Amino acid sequence: MPDSFSSDGLRRIRRLAWVVRALCLLGVVVIGTLPFIFWAEPDWVAEVASKLWAVDTLQLDLGSRLWGLAASLLPASVSLFALWQMWSLFGCFAQGELLTRRPAQHLRRLGLGLCALAAAQPLGQTLVVLALTWGNPKGQRQLWFGLSGDHYLALLFGLLLLALAQVLSEAARVADENAEFI
Repeated sequence: MPDSFSSDGLRRIRRLAWVVRALCLLGVVVIGTLPFIFWAEPDWVAEVASKLWAVDTLQLDLGSRLWGLAASLLPASVSLFALWQMWSLFGCFAQGELLTRRPAQHLRRLGLGLCALAAAQPLGQTLVVLALTWGNPKGQRQLWFGLSGDHYLALLFGLLLLALAQVLSEAARVADENAEFI
């Protein structure tokens, strides 16, 4: 634990770390279970498909819903990876490990996860619409691709975290060098 951090500052960082880690656990539970619950409810799937993707003629048989589940697990798994990296990063912070290489690695992976999520979400939605309309007669199948400001923000925040990870990595390197002189 570097001497340059006050005990009050470290206490606030640790408290924040436990709150963030608790929110990560909540996120894992929701993101890990919600796709299975959603795809088990055909009426819910039909309502969301109609509202979000303007898909009115769709197939809700078990096979189509299983393909939809598989497609939705793509962004869900990327989200779970990002949450794991955030959990690990704030675990480092909770232990007082601030200016070291390990938090920089987790921050870098979190940034990569958010950048990947920016691509996985629209791809997953495209595959979901394909899964729901693949069994339609020819001419009624749909290919849907959409980008939103959320995808753009995920990419920007991912890039921001990649830059911050590089800064933290450099700060850790300097801290290591300074520790060798003492």
